[in-house]
Amino acid sequence: MSVPVPLQGPDVLHDAHRVAAARRLLVEVPGPAAYDRLSGLAARLLGADHAKVTIFTDQDTVVGGYGLPPGVVGGPALLTGQLSARVVRDGRVLVVADARADDRVADLPAVTSGEVVSYLGAPLVSASGRVVGALAVYDPTPRAWHDDDAALLEHLAASVVAELELSAARSAIGASLARLDVALEASEVGIWEHDRRTGVVSWDERCAAVHGLEGAQEFTDVDRMLAERIHPDDHAAVRQAMAEAFAGSGEYVVECRALHADGGIRWTVSRGRVVRDVRGEAVRVLGTVVDVTDTREQSARRMAAVQRAAAVAEVAAELASATAPSQLAEIALRGARVLGASSSALAAFDGDGTLRLHLGQRLADAAAAAAAEADVAVDLTDRGVVVELDDELPTQYAARHGERFLFPDLDAAVARFPRMAEVGPVLGVRAMAALPLRVEGRLLGSFVVVWDTEHAFAATDAELLDALTAQIATSVSRMRSRAERAAAEAELMAANRRLQLLAEAGQVLSGSLDITEQLDRLADLVVPALADWCWIVVTEEQGRLQEVAWAHRDPGRREDVAAYVRAMVPGMSDEHAARVVTRTGRPLVVPELDPERIARSLPDPADQETLLRLGPRSALIVPLVARGHVIGALGTANGAERGPHTPEELETAVEVGRRAGLALQSARLYAQQRDLAEVLQHSMLTAPPRPPGSEIVVRYRPASEGAEIGGDWYDAFVEAGGHTVLAIGDVVGHDRHAAAMMGQLRGLLRGIAYAGDPSPAEALTRLDRAAVGLDLGAMATAVVARLERRPGEPALLRWSSAGHPPPVVVDPDGGVRLLDPGHADLLLGVDPGRPRTDCTAVLPAGSTVLLHTDGLVERRDRDLDAGTAELLAVLRDTAGLPLEELCDRVLARLFLPDAEDDVALLAVRVL
Repeated sequence: MSVPVPLQGPDVLHDAHRVAAARRLLVEVPGPAAYDRLSGLAARLLGADHAKVTIFTDQDTVVGGYGLPPGVVGGPALLTGQLSARVVRDGRVLVVADARADDRVADLPAVTSGEVVSYLGAPLVSASGRVVGALAVYDPTPRAWHDDDAALLEHLAASVVAELELSAARSAIGASLARLDVALEASEVGIWEHDRRTGVVSWDERCAAVHGLEGAQEFTDVDRMLAERIHPDDHAAVRQAMAEAFAGSGEYVVECRALHADGGIRWTVSRGRVVRDVRGEAVRVLGTVVDVTDTREQSARRMAAVQRAAAVAEVAAELASATAPSQLAEIALRGARVLGASSSALAAFDGDGTLRLHLGQRLADAAAAAAAEADVAVDLTDRGVVVELDDELPTQYAARHGERFLFPDLDAAVARFPRMAEVGPVLGVRAMAALPLRVEGRLLGSFVVVWDTEHAFAATDAELLDALTAQIATSVSRMRSRAERAAAEAELMAANRRLQLLAEAGQVLSGSLDITEQLDRLADLVVPALADWCWIVVTEEQGRLQEVAWAHRDPGRREDVAAYVRAMVPGMSDEHAARVVTRTGRPLVVPELDPERIARSLPDPADQETLLRLGPRSALIVPLVARGHVIGALGTANGAERGPHTPEELETAVEVGRRAGLALQSARLYAQQRDLAEVLQHSMLTAPPRPPGSEIVVRYRPASEGAEIGGDWYDAFVEAGGHTVLAIGDVVGHDRHAAAMMGQLRGLLRGIAYAGDPSPAEALTRLDRAAVGLDLGAMATAVVARLERRPGEPALLRWSSAGHPPPVVVDPDGGVRLLDPGHADLLLGVDPGRPRTDCTAVLPAGSTVLLHTDGLVERRDRDLDAGTAELLAVLRDTAGLPLEELCDRVLARLFLPDAEDDVALLAVRVL
């Protein structure tokens, strides 16, 4: 690749030398096809919608493009020209991820119009080192460009320049050949004459010198002259040209080789004209001869250079489209065939350091034939042959140590690498080159070219091989980067999926205290993320296994799994994976589930058949562990299509089992604690009475935390005077001390309210004084109400509150209201001398009164007012329900499984 020549002064675009270099290439552009192809290649490789090739003389001209509007090619670049001009001025790649946020280009018309948002441009550097234009790709949307993208575009830019230089070179060669023809016609380097009447051929001194002789010469024997002075292969051409001159137009032109006395050979071109007498008969031929040996060699060198440039450009374009290392050797061979090579090979390192050899077709055929003859199996697939890193052959040595080898014959190769004496004849190698693939100091492998004849390497041969090797190395680096990026992305996506599964499993296992529901949802998560189908079993208190959940990726086969699990649990032997895992506490991986193992695990043939209908080929079973104890197992299975479980899936399944075990243990502990709390609490709370004309329902729900019982309480009884007393309260605190205090306060209140027939306010005052006098040291809220019934009158509710949430009344018509007195009396235990007040409310038949503790409406994420509003809304929706169902609905809507406070409810309905 040419290096841009630095220019002095700010106006780089109008530098005369740069403009001349660009104009030289522009005038030789044969048409847009080649540049459209290269633009399209750049767009496809980089995933862009638009690409263009622009040449800058004294104005910019688009010579090819992809995704451009009609009429752009052949004219100026319009809006995007300023971006290309910047690439030409800077002489380096311009990378713009989001032009709208890039101060360098944000104000350009192409950006402000929205035509260009992301842009990647590479300079076109001519053979003279001048920047003559730009190759660019761009899109109307932002994107992140990678270093490989910029490197790829630079290589494609080099291919564009190669096309331009090739066109110019071809034009120059054509002009040179035309000038050569004119010079040959006009220059009498040597003069000769053939007299047909005498048969004498005369050469002047210059003509004789061309043929390696001194002084003028005469030949009377034309045949002898041809035999001694003209190469035998050219005799027929000389005779034919002379015959055609005499018989036809009289013009004689022939190119032939002159034999010198010292054994040398020189190429000559002879031109002549037939001279006729007055009768029109040919009497002699006068002609000239010129030595064109040097001209031919120069033309050959130029043509070889053009062919090499064309070969490199063609190979570069094809390599850019290659997708696998196995394609590279055969593509590069097309360039090496300019040197007469017969086949090639490519050795490239994998990410783990393995060296894989990819053979060209002729070498692959020879290797396969040799292997068949030796009865040896050889894998020549696209993955390549793994090569030992033993430095015994040029291929490995060049790949490992970065040294280049050019062996003109097999003897030279054997002298350096003795094993070539064994390998060379088998593969038909007579000459070879082994060149290291190196990118930015990193060795990526080696490129090997072989000849089936001996081959002397000229300096130009080495240059061509180096150029091809550089192109291959870039392609190998690109493929490796792409493969590494794809592998990293796949691994990241798999890891994210596993993390997502664990996160969702955590949400499922923490979203409910119903363990059966949790494990059902967990099974649906495991399938198909980790397996085709799965089952979950848990141990009972007696140690027996019990099926609890199962799932299949095909919902239509879920019942098949259910049938197997129901048969598995009672029918499994001690060798069944579920028993092994729950016994050992270690996961069990079964890569191949064979019939013998199934028979040992399930002795009953019917159970075996139930399993085989699911088509399992591999299995993975992990324990459900909690605090060091195995309390169940999670089993997964895959069919033949999915294959065995991976180590990552095993690791994820173990973590799922651990989390499921902890959730199962927590649910069991919660259930035990809840049962204990309810039993203790209910032992202290009596059942409600059944007074005539009313219905009373009570509910109590303990908090979710621990086995502590709390200070929430309710009470209902008929006093001596026949009225029904209703009470609800909440002792400050949430532990067994609060529960004990609750029991004392409740007992005192029952005695005070029953014996003395006080009003609710008087009952609370006496209770407050008694608690202080007895030194209970308690603080509590409470509501005491008395339901008074008199013949012929609606029921009257008389009530008083000690800092407690007010009662709620549901009227017969469904209306809901708070019995809020507008003032708040103090809590019990604060100031026994403070007077308390009674409030009253008329309750027509069908009315419902609800007393509750604050745990129903107040939570950490919701204040008291919001909770009370939600309670009123629930009561409006449930007003017409039976009282038992109404209480249950209220608790279902307002009491959460993770509540931090107990809840007591007391509801009375006037009949």
